[in-house]
Amino acid sequence: MNERNLKDLVIRQSEFKGEIGVARADITPPPGIYARSWGSALHDAAEGIHRPLFVTCMFLRGGAPQTELYLLCFDLGWWKDHAHELEIRKAILEKSGIRDDQLVTHMGHTHAGPATHLQDVGRQGGHLIPPYRERIVEGAVTVLKAARANAQSAVASFTIGRCDLARNRDLVLDSETFLCGINPDGPVDDTVLVGRVTDSKGKIIATLVNYACHPVSLGGGNKLISPDYYGAMREIVERDTGGAPCLFLHGASGDMTPLRSYDADTAIADQNGRQLGYAALSALTGMLPPEQELAFDRIEDSGARLGRWSLRPKPASTMLALTLSETELPYAEIPSEAELLQQLENCTDRPLKERLERRLLVRRDIGDAKGRPVHTTILQIGDAFLVGAPAEPYSAFQKELRSRFPGHAVMVLNIVNGNAGYLAPAATYEKPGLYQIKISRFRPGCMEQVIDATAKSMAALEEAHG
Repeated sequence: MNERNLKDLVIRQSEFKGEIGVARADITPPPGIYARSWGSALHDAAEGIHRPLFVTCMFLRGGAPQTELYLLCFDLGWWKDHAHELEIRKAILEKSGIRDDQLVTHMGHTHAGPATHLQDVGRQGGHLIPPYRERIVEGAVTVLKAARANAQSAVASFTIGRCDLARNRDLVLDSETFLCGINPDGPVDDTVLVGRVTDSKGKIIATLVNYACHPVSLGGGNKLISPDYYGAMREIVERDTGGAPCLFLHGASGDMTPLRSYDADTAIADQNGRQLGYAALSALTGMLPPEQELAFDRIEDSGARLGRWSLRPKPASTMLALTLSETELPYAEIPSEAELLQQLENCTDRPLKERLERRLLVRRDIGDAKGRPVHTTILQIGDAFLVGAPAEPYSAFQKELRSRFPGHAVMVLNIVNGNAGYLAPAATYEKPGLYQIKISRFRPGCMEQVIDATAKSMAALEEAHG
């Protein structure tokens, strides 16, 4: 390699420069609200609060033509059906005055949160659900407006760290025993994608932590409302960044679980969160200053011939754009509503009854359709991409997208603008006893289909905007 080639060597991080604002509101529900997420639970209503729940908004303005977008993150579990998400989304849009195509909603996916579906109103603590839904909407509207009002010139920079909290959870013991638990030999994704937002003086005003790990540190024995591990993660990161709000972006974790899972002790959730928090801080500590890159400078003779690298200015990209990638997915065979109602009528096992009730919601949600269009939301934020799946894809989803776009930071988020359930690799369907396959709405090959359609839309954005 000659000297000219050496001088072309650079290390850079994906960046965006524009106007960015962040705001947060407390949406912790009252103790006593219906909060049953686990079939194994022996209680229905929450008995207290472990850590508060928040709704956090990041407002982005930039690009040409100028684009305004809102990323709204809830410390909540999941949407049970399309109507569930649409009811709350519609109320937020009406009261905030923003357009539907500006709003990107994301669920942190805690399994220790309150119920928010109106089907549960008649259960213990269910009378608190309607007023709590109003609080969710009010909190969301407040932070949407505040984040826009707080917007200032800023640079968002992205880097990659590593954390081995997440482990594969598809455990096959034999031809008849399929467990949702740690599989020591299964594939994992230890990527922590960290974002740092700095103002014009270089002060950190927000951080983002994108990690794929199901928030299931707490299981059926836990009786407290909790954001699970990412509550302690945020506390650690915010403590060491001057209190700047930290947004947790839950990655493609269909097959990922914490090393310590399904516990009743909230100390386990905090331990898991600290592990991720310190990994995020490690990545933050190693980042380059905003709008600079590290480039090969010169050869220095010092016994050994040393390669010297130096910082040099690199303006951040100002591109901001949003597009939707659509693909039609065929449904798997699902029992009819009449069959499910008959099974429910004869069911006396509580965990099985809850699984049947969820399946009935799915059946009613899809109706008589043979398939449905799935829309992936794609944001180009400078040199980075944010890919929001309205589902829970396996980690292979994000690994494949990142491999196809190696020059970009690619944040992948689960449960964005809706939730169509699990998307698993086609090969996983060879293990039909796995939980994610048993309840999947879609046929084998659907995840690969969504990957291809998403990558095509990302490439089109990249070509159009650079």
